[in-house]
Amino acid sequence: MVNQNVKALGEQLDKLQEALEIANENGLLKNDPSTYQKILNHVTDALTKLNQNPPDIIGARKEFSSGYFEFNDAINSSSAWWRFKYSIGGPLAIYLVAVIICVFLAWILFSPILLKSEILWVPSWAFLWGSAGGVLQGFWWLWQHVSDRSLRKYWLIWYFLLPLIGAILGALTYLIFLAGFISATGEVQLKSDSLPMLLSALAGFSSRWAVQLLDKLTSIIKIGSK
Repeated sequence: MVNQNVKALGEQLDKLQEALEIANENGLLKNDPSTYQKILNHVTDALTKLNQNPPDIIGARKEFSSGYFEFNDAINSSSAWWRFKYSIGGPLAIYLVAVIICVFLAWILFSPILLKSEILWVPSWAFLWGSAGGVLQGFWWLWQHVSDRSLRKYWLIWYFLLPLIGAILGALTYLIFLAGFISATGEVQLKSDSLPMLLSALAGFSSRWAVQLLDKLTSIIKIGSK
């Protein structure tokens, strides 16, 4: 039980220190380095108490609570713009909402055209649904980073590029699906677009899954060429 408490408290201290470093990186304590050092001292003292033999869990918890209070107080004392930008990810949330609205409006208004038109031999809807998946991935990541207080200002450009990356991955995944369909059935015409649409959206949402799929395809092509 003692080891479990020490481990759990150690993880909380690591998260607090990481959140402090990220907040400082984002300019929270730019003009108040003494507060940064004060919070960091609480974290250091807590870790020191945990590493004692036997560990001073009560003392470590007090230091953690003091540091956590100081950190929250620093955030609440910051400007409204800083809290809106980094505590809740407001600009990114607005951007993602705007993009997803545009995607669904495009589908509602132009779906007959999108179902028939192609871009580089790929149906236009593959790009559209891949972009929608990328936006959903952005919402998921934003929620996680805001919850963990780990939203870095250097990631803003990555969030802005997610719809474009999702669109590209959606198109590539469609091509992979089409190649597999032709190889398995010998037919070149899909009877239904529902499954490839879902796969395109999934590729945009899970870029890791899409990249793994591309890696597998590359391996298969290498083996086939040999």
